[in-house]
Amino acid sequence: MLKELSLLKEMQALDTKIIRLKTLIENSPVAINECNRSYKDSQDERQKKNTDLDKALKQKRDLESSAGEKLEKIKKLRSKSADMKTNKEYQLHLKEVEQLEKEIRLIEDHILIVMEQIEELEKTSAAANKEFEKEQNKYHEAVEVVKKDQTEGEKELDALLKQRAGLVKHIPNEAYNKYMHILERKNGLAAVPAKAELCQGCFLNMPPQLFAEVMKGEKINTCPQCGRILYFEPETQ
Repeated sequence: MLKELSLLKEMQALDTKIIRLKTLIENSPVAINECNRSYKDSQDERQKKNTDLDKALKQKRDLESSAGEKLEKIKKLRSKSADMKTNKEYQLHLKEVEQLEKEIRLIEDHILIVMEQIEELEKTSAAANKEFEKEQNKYHEAVEVVKKDQTEGEKELDALLKQRAGLVKHIPNEAYNKYMHILERKNGLAAVPAKAELCQGCFLNMPPQLFAEVMKGEKINTCPQCGRILYFEPETQ
């Protein structure tokens, strides 16, 4: 095979790895955001459930406080019953006590309803907290994997770029410029194999004469359809 063609084939193999690693590194923030999505959802759900529980607990405390205040009023009213001078005053006094007792019973009924709600909310809150912890652990583990892959990718990329820089020195400018022009236009794929009269870049047939020339590998040939540089690669059994 022509030396230039062999070098371009080697260059393409390097560039394919370089492009893959650059994509991996560039997409690391996206990958972390994907990991963060479920974690954030579970965090929001946990906050909502805990907030609902806190509201119900506060409601219970407020109701208990209100009932306590009414009980204190009843105690004070009963302590004054001996001072009642007329039957009318006493009857009004009893009605006020009865009204307060009625209000207390209503509050106590409300407290029972709220306590049932609290019991259910404690279950859903506990489940939400458990799910949050699970998603939090998954998130931190996933982030560590992404960061590790990114660090290793950067090291590998640095080594490949140095290897590529050394390879460029051996490729004539005209051949390299042609390769780079195609690489930029064809999404990072400039040199491709030809198998059974098929370009492996666009997968279209090529003239038999062209395929024969590619097999010889004595000069740089390009695909008449996609314009990529061709090199021969025998079919595997």
